[in-house]
Amino acid sequence: MRSIMLACCLALAAGPASGEGVAVCRDDARSGFRLCKKACKDAFREAKDTCSKRDHECVDACRAARRACRAPFLATFDAAVAVCDQALAAAKALCRAQFADGSPARDACIDQAQGVAFACRDAAREAVAPDLRQCRRAYLACVADTCPPELPVDPALFRACKLDAKDLLLGCIATCREDFQLAKDTCLDRDHACVEACRAERSECRAPIVAVLEDALAACGEVRQTAIDTCRALYEPDTPERDACIDQAQLAAFRCRDEAREAARPGLAACRDAFRMCAQACPPPVASPSGAFVGAEP
Repeated sequence: MRSIMLACCLALAAGPASGEGVAVCRDDARSGFRLCKKACKDAFREAKDTCSKRDHECVDACRAARRACRAPFLATFDAAVAVCDQALAAAKALCRAQFADGSPARDACIDQAQGVAFACRDAAREAVAPDLRQCRRAYLACVADTCPPELPVDPALFRACKLDAKDLLLGCIATCREDFQLAKDTCLDRDHACVEACRAERSECRAPIVAVLEDALAACGEVRQTAIDTCRALYEPDTPERDACIDQAQLAAFRCRDEAREAARPGLAACRDAFRMCAQACPPPVASPSGAFVGAEP
């Protein structure tokens, strides 16, 4: 996978210095990254099936049936979310037209629009959730009925085997990401080691901000779960009262998360801007065929 991405990017780097060439090279690198991750996930699924001592092709057939089952419901969901997103974009544009940039009124208007969009997306999820759960039940039944374990499975060994497979998956994806970053740097005709040093500085810059953000998001999640537990204690299952109560808890949690992200955004933007300045100052690789792409954004 690395050789494919780099060969493409080196060929483009030797060509004319055009923004279009950089864009094509980076698109190809991104496509290679997606294919690489897919190969990692395919290998992970095969390893999981091996852990459970089930025939991989049999389980994969069940997975294919699950994908076919889910496809129309996911298409319905995507279409509904697109409508929600269009309404949000229109509402934001109206907020920006009505209120001054940076004013509390504009922020409140946009927050309200985002809350409405969240409720819209949540309703879309709830509409397809029963059908998706049925697809999952059918998949589990397919695996249980048609792909029995070829040998007895020790639960402890199975868990350990799955954890090993997950570690291999994460390592595989990390390699894909490193190859992708190397390919991007090649597209931009920048020294990879220099840009990697810039990335390390960005990670160091982001770390304390992300830690605070993760703590805040975790706190939002805890409040959300407490509120949902209260709704379940107060109202009977499958009643409009319980649904309305949980919807309000989810909306409050969405606003909590949104406020946490807004608080982190300026710091993360400063880290991003510092990374761009650092990367733009990186020289071409020693063996670069040209200096053609120096100055393009990473």
